[in-house]
Amino acid sequence: MNRPLTCLIAVFLSTLIGASCPDQARAWVGLELDAKATGIENPYAAAGTKDDGSLWEFSARTMYQQNLGKLDAELHWLGQASRRTGDISTLAISPGSPFRSLDLETVHSWDEGSALYSEIDRLSLTWNGPGVTLTAGRQAVSWGEAFYFNFGDTFGAFPITETNRRYKPGIDAVTASLALGAFAGLSLVDVPVDDQDDSVAAHLLFPLGSGTLSLTGGRVLEDDKAGSGYTVDISGTQVYGSLLLTGTSDGEHYSQAVAGFQRQVGPYTLLMGELYRNGWATGDPDDYPSQALTREYLSGSVLTLGKYNLALEMSRQVSPLATLTPALFANLSDGSSLLRMDGAYSISDFTDLTGGLFIGFGKRPDAGIPRSEYGGVPISIYVEVVHNI
Repeated sequence: MNRPLTCLIAVFLSTLIGASCPDQARAWVGLELDAKATGIENPYAAAGTKDDGSLWEFSARTMYQQNLGKLDAELHWLGQASRRTGDISTLAISPGSPFRSLDLETVHSWDEGSALYSEIDRLSLTWNGPGVTLTAGRQAVSWGEAFYFNFGDTFGAFPITETNRRYKPGIDAVTASLALGAFAGLSLVDVPVDDQDDSVAAHLLFPLGSGTLSLTGGRVLEDDKAGSGYTVDISGTQVYGSLLLTGTSDGEHYSQAVAGFQRQVGPYTLLMGELYRNGWATGDPDDYPSQALTREYLSGSVLTLGKYNLALEMSRQVSPLATLTPALFANLSDGSSLLRMDGAYSISDFTDLTGGLFIGFGKRPDAGIPRSEYGGVPISIYVEVVHNI
């Protein structure tokens, strides 16, 4: 979408907010400051290079929400600066999404060692009626039952290695949510996509037996999708499963399935596990190089290169202010694994300190060509401070 239309939307929201009467409107303003440093040692780089270094990221997110009776307006702006040292080649720039058609991202500067980037990550207007909510603009849409292998989130699931899941990136869409009773609802989404038909999908959630059943269907990026999920509590253990069938525009068909559980063990420990079957993958590491370049993998429609993946996590509160979360990911097809150790500490009511360690095990890439799911993940240590005002 062109810039004049983007500016028109921004002016419309600004006028709407500015014209509201103080006795009829409620506003909320927030500011989040984030600083993150990552040290990277890549023993899997090509022969003759070490590819070691560090990555520094600084960002500021301003958040504005305005209630105008039945109307809610939301505007979020994100600015981010990145600087790398050493031989690493990765700079932190928000990746492009096929579900964003508004031109709200700007790269202000970019060179070999630094980048300055900004975007409007929320720009939406919501009408709240009796039993129905309509939202237009850039917004967050989150579906699915799983945590790590959440392919049911058809409009941009988090990668399994994402460290920051506090904030879901927005997509440009028109959505409708209908309340159908206690714990039941229907969500409809229409997402314009450049040079393609709109992506449309529906998500129905309702109680069934002692649990909750979800049904999902639609056409996303010209692929037909249909799936279901079920969540139930069994003797204090939350058990869930999902199945998604996909028919591609090329006439191919594949399925994805996940089964998982969460259980509170005592007052301070939470256990979680997920088993993911990726029917799109062949399970043969020799096919990884070609699979990594496909639309399915690059768009996030599938979350791994291997056919079977396992995730195990234990989150333990070691003090009233500190939590440790070790996790292990294993590709059961090629024998590779990823060890994560994440931790969080609450410095104050407004400031959190997080950190973590990533170590990948498995066959190393050959001249940059992957030979295992996790063998090419560099050894990384990160420390992050988030302050909310």
